[in-house]
Amino acid sequence: MGADRSIGQASAAAARPAAVLVGRARERILLREELAAALGGRGRLVLLGGEAGIGKTSLARDLTREAEDLGVCVLASHCYDLTNTPPYGPWLDLLDGDRLRPLVAPPAAFAGGRLKQVTDQAALFADVRRCLAELAAARPVFVLLEDLHWADPASVELLRHIAPYVGQWRVLLVVTYRVNDLTRRHPLYQHLPALVREADGMRLDLRGLDREALRGLVAGRFRLADADAERLVAYLERHAEGNPFFTVELLRALQEEGLLRPGSDRSFLGELARVVVPPLLHQVIEVRVARLGEEMRPPLAIAAVIGQEVPLDLWATVADLDDEALLAIVERAVEAQLLETDRDGTRVRFVHALTREALYEGILAPRRRSWHRRVAESLMARLRADPDTVAFHLQEAGDPRAWVWLVQAGDRAQRVYAWRTAIERLRMATRFLDGVEDEDRMRCRLACRIGWLARFSDPAGAVSAVEEAARTAARLGESVLAAELGWLRGVLLFYSDHVRAGVAEMAEGKRRLDAIETAPFDAAGVPVVTESGFVAGLPWVDAVDSSQDDVAVERFRDGGQRFRRGCLIWQLASSGQPGAVTDDDQQFVALADVPESSSTNRAAVAFTYHGFAIDHAAMGRPDAARMAWTRARELFAEFDHHALIAFSLLTQARDVGHTYAAAIPDVRRRLAAEAEAALSRAGGALRPGISPRLAWLGCFVLDGCWAEAVRILDDLPVPGNCYLRREMTDTRAVLARLRGEREIAWAQIRPLFPDGPATEPGDIIQQEGLCLQRLAADLCLDEGNRTTARAWLEAHDRWLAWSGGVLGRADGQLGWARWHRAAGDRGRSRDLATEALSLAAAPEQPLVRLAAHRLLGEIDTADKQFAAGEDHLTAALDLAAACETPFERALTRLAFAELRLAAGSMGEAGTMLDEVRRICASLGAAPTLARAEALAGRAGKPPTEIYPAGLTPREVEVLRLLAQHRTDKEIAEELFVGPRTVQTHVANILNKLGVDNRRAAAAEAARVGLV
Repeated sequence: MGADRSIGQASAAAARPAAVLVGRARERILLREELAAALGGRGRLVLLGGEAGIGKTSLARDLTREAEDLGVCVLASHCYDLTNTPPYGPWLDLLDGDRLRPLVAPPAAFAGGRLKQVTDQAALFADVRRCLAELAAARPVFVLLEDLHWADPASVELLRHIAPYVGQWRVLLVVTYRVNDLTRRHPLYQHLPALVREADGMRLDLRGLDREALRGLVAGRFRLADADAERLVAYLERHAEGNPFFTVELLRALQEEGLLRPGSDRSFLGELARVVVPPLLHQVIEVRVARLGEEMRPPLAIAAVIGQEVPLDLWATVADLDDEALLAIVERAVEAQLLETDRDGTRVRFVHALTREALYEGILAPRRRSWHRRVAESLMARLRADPDTVAFHLQEAGDPRAWVWLVQAGDRAQRVYAWRTAIERLRMATRFLDGVEDEDRMRCRLACRIGWLARFSDPAGAVSAVEEAARTAARLGESVLAAELGWLRGVLLFYSDHVRAGVAEMAEGKRRLDAIETAPFDAAGVPVVTESGFVAGLPWVDAVDSSQDDVAVERFRDGGQRFRRGCLIWQLASSGQPGAVTDDDQQFVALADVPESSSTNRAAVAFTYHGFAIDHAAMGRPDAARMAWTRARELFAEFDHHALIAFSLLTQARDVGHTYAAAIPDVRRRLAAEAEAALSRAGGALRPGISPRLAWLGCFVLDGCWAEAVRILDDLPVPGNCYLRREMTDTRAVLARLRGEREIAWAQIRPLFPDGPATEPGDIIQQEGLCLQRLAADLCLDEGNRTTARAWLEAHDRWLAWSGGVLGRADGQLGWARWHRAAGDRGRSRDLATEALSLAAAPEQPLVRLAAHRLLGEIDTADKQFAAGEDHLTAALDLAAACETPFERALTRLAFAELRLAAGSMGEAGTMLDEVRRICASLGAAPTLARAEALAGRAGKPPTEIYPAGLTPREVEVLRLLAQHRTDKEIAEELFVGPRTVQTHVANILNKLGVDNRRAAAAEAARVGLV
């Protein structure tokens, strides 16, 4: 039946109303310039925003016609409603395989027009990128994504990934959205600044038509006397408020009422006051429908219930219409410019979302609910019904069956790594459980799933829901369920930086579950919630083969116990708990890490290895730690658990790559690159706006890429979990101290140490806590506060003794050496620095050795033992070169310059200080730069202005003018050079600053104080 129901292409063409583009000359010019640039190989992202009816669609269609006339490949898609837009919905529609296949292969996950399982978000994004790049290589492309204020989070993240590449392709990518529909929590709102910055996107926010534009609109349509024209313009200005859609609809309504009649010589305008009956839009649509006849109202209302886009076969089924009756309705609605047809003739859509919304709001609520139910039931009767669409209509119908379809929609979103969408679907499902059998138990189970899914993005927000579910489970006498929820609350507390409480609740939950699960029960008694916990805790897991009865039960029970134990080992080791790893854990891994092991046991082994690795690193066994992490990641990869792969890589980078392996810089860079890739694949499970570039923060501090690290930090939202938060906190704190921003550094430390130096261990990731304690001691010494510095160093000793760890001992002794030197006791300082040097040799810790050699060199300089001092400083320089750490080199060259000055070699000291000043200026290391300038004064070298990033004085002049939004021509005239010379300077500036466009360069100039 649906195959015969179609509308011809001629009707489709006639259905498109003429675009109202009065007052949009500037926007049309800008968009055509960008289209021309894309044809020439310089693509662009354009973000076209404004209120409903402001003319976004008209502008987009005008540009679409222009692109089609130029032979450009046009790809367009819409979002219709946030509640029933599936993950990647607009992209799935955009990159339809049948449309693309003659030119390029569509993305594999979108092949066949249905979303397949996505186990690797980065791979999907890369495949979409590949598809668009290949398409743009074949012919220029115009991509239109309309109404992204209704887009799902995964679609917006894909847009953010694609947008920076558009400039390299022959692609113009235009996105439209309603500004007033973007709340602060909306994913598009959160990504808009990054889209503009990272992709050099152009943002066009449309404003209402002014009086002059309204005059032009009226003059272009009617020949009115001047007084009548002004009367009509005033009426439109008062009631349409500059909105083009309202304006055109008002004019149509006036014509339909006979109050405005065009004529060949002179148009007629009657009395206007009686027409204005608010609400305006509803009145306009009501008049239009009434003129079509009352028999048209019910089918059009049903179409409005179905949605903005209406499949003809579904409309016919719900409205109980045959082909001819339906086509007659469609033709009349198209003539009245209420509907337009799709190209394939199998569906229609409302000409404007406001048209559909006005019709929809005009339906009485009881009838609206009834029609939504009929739409849902019609969809459910079909094979492979879309769960999001069915769930939406059941929700609007108030039908309790909605929860089943919402859970299915959540399942699909979880499978494609759109975990935030999954969370929203499951939360909606809980609202429809009233009257469902075992509704309280089901609410608890959904809360359990939501908690697992939210543990990386919003663990703190999930705690209250899990707490309420645990209370319900206890009231129901569901001991297994209550214990599982208690365990999960501990996981969430840990991820939300309440480590001690989290570990305690996990341990208690495990004890309760172990007691329950070691009691005798048969195969039918396997706790369902425990199984669902595995499914939610991992992207996927094999179900137990219950046909094997007792064997299956024992295997699953053991897997459950070891899974929880493996998770707990990880958290215990992270928090530095003594004895986190036991002989029993070692024995389990030896027995269970075999190919025939069940998936739950293999997952347990993965978590256990991860805990082993953290413990090995802390106890000074880097080789064993590397091996354990490698095996953990191999097992995590079996479950596509990219978030945990990323966390393990970040932890290995901090605890091994930056410590034991610092003299092999390729190790830390490889770990950063792999962590970035893993975060890219897990993006749908993380908080919106988390850039995978976060993985490079620690590496960039050592590599001297401080400006890039600051840019990443400035762009990141609050990360939502302790492992990603650690990356931000540690980097921001260290850089703030080195750049002289002490309050910023303290702001990172104080929240994690509520009792200052007296804070007890075990409530923060242990290695992070030790690092921040040492940093706090250094900050106190910088401020001359030796008393508080001593308290921080004593706390550091106490934490190390509590955990029994090795990593941090050499650093601690070096901190005490600096403290005694500040106290004036160089002898004691020398002894402690020598001890630190010895501790840092076994196991090897190059950066501690470097700092110890430098301190000993400085002590030797003060004691006038210049030969011994030179030996130490030469060793420190060699280590700085091996570690490829420019700031450590600058500190060491500064110490060398002090030695040369003390020995009377002024010229050599001056050369060294030039290098120190150049490095520190490029990094923004203000305190060290000030020391170098003071020493240069003693060496007889006058201070010179040294610019960041190696910029020359001429480049700084160009940058300052660029920041004033001067064009190349204006800069050339100001500096008396040619425009091509200015272009060369601008290219050099962008390269040195590590930015992609002039706007970013101007922002960086402001940040470093050049403008």
